Amino acid sequence: MSKLTSPSRTDLSEALSSKILELILLPTEECNFRCIYCYEDHVPGRMSNATVAGIKRLIERRMDDLQFLRLSWFGGEPLIAADILFEIGEFANKQCDARGVILAGDVTTNGFMLAPATMSRLVAAKHQQFFVSLAGAREVHDRLRPLVSGKGTFDRIWRNLTELRDSSLDFTIDLRLHFGPDIIPCEALCREVNDAFGDDGRFTVSLQRIADLGGANTGTFDTVAPEDARAIVWHLASLLPDVQVSNLYPKKHPICCAARPNNMIIRTDGRLSRCACQLNDRRNFVGSIDADGHLALDQKQLNPWFKGYNSFDGNMLACPVNTVPREAWPEAAPTGLIPVERLVGQRSTSTVVRAS
Repeated sequence: MSKLTSPSRTDLSEALSSKILELILLPTEECNFRCIYCYEDHVPGRMSNATVAGIKRLIERRMDDLQFLRLSWFGGEPLIAADILFEIGEFANKQCDARGVILAGDVTTNGFMLAPATMSRLVAAKHQQFFVSLAGAREVHDRLRPLVSGKGTFDRIWRNLTELRDSSLDFTIDLRLHFGPDIIPCEALCREVNDAFGDDGRFTVSLQRIADLGGANTGTFDTVAPEDARAIVWHLASLLPDVQVSNLYPKKHPICCAARPNNMIIRTDGRLSRCACQLNDRRNFVGSIDADGHLALDQKQLNPWFKGYNSFDGNMLACPVNTVPREAWPEAAPTGLIPVERLVGQRSTSTVVRAS
């Protein structure tokens, strides 16, 4: 890995500011897709009522201190539990409007359930940024990103996208176009996207290589080497002359959300995590939230995520899970999923979350 330089003062001030709160919320970890390269376990269930209540209380209590609140929805597929997005998002919107706090919401979704009616309600609650993945032209996409039933998904997603294009709603959609070693299907998709959305500034594109991040199918599919991906990205971008490619010039000094103290992931059962790409890593369980919105944090488990601030190491701040030495985390850290009942009712901010 090349050495990244230290982030700018602006990046640091935003990451450390107590005036900013960023919540990554998982209303469900289940998914209606079974993408062959997915790293998640598709745990059944929805966000508990206690966790929903706790998030709302946390937002309510922080209002007097905040200038900016971001709600980022992730999963699983978050729109399976769209009612939870509506409940929390609309509550946050009312709170922010009443207190003069800026609210921004975004949703990472497979796009299958992103119909105009759903989009309209989310946009009204200031959720205006969306990330939708496609993996090549129809036939290849349907093989790589099928429904649980095995049926294809491309036509439904494309219909949703074109209906949204034809609407007057105020949103941005970043189309994440995934590519593997055979780039011909992605070339065809790029041409389709340019033809369909090239005259609509609400649509951008992010060109991303399919990566093997673990999961049930790890080791069963081929990927492009990271060092070869940039050349492919530039080639594919040439097929999108009328669409902005959002990752053509990567950010020079990134601070990962996992290294931002004012950012946290709240999972369906109230567990708190740091990294959305390593959901079951033993280092990734740092506490819990209760129904009153109180946070119980395991400080020893949490501190290594912020180790990059000790030396302003650009690599540690850009990806702490892959660059901070594993021995920085406690030896007694959890080795698997923490039972929900062990996380209920914790209110202390001291070291309280432990696994046997």
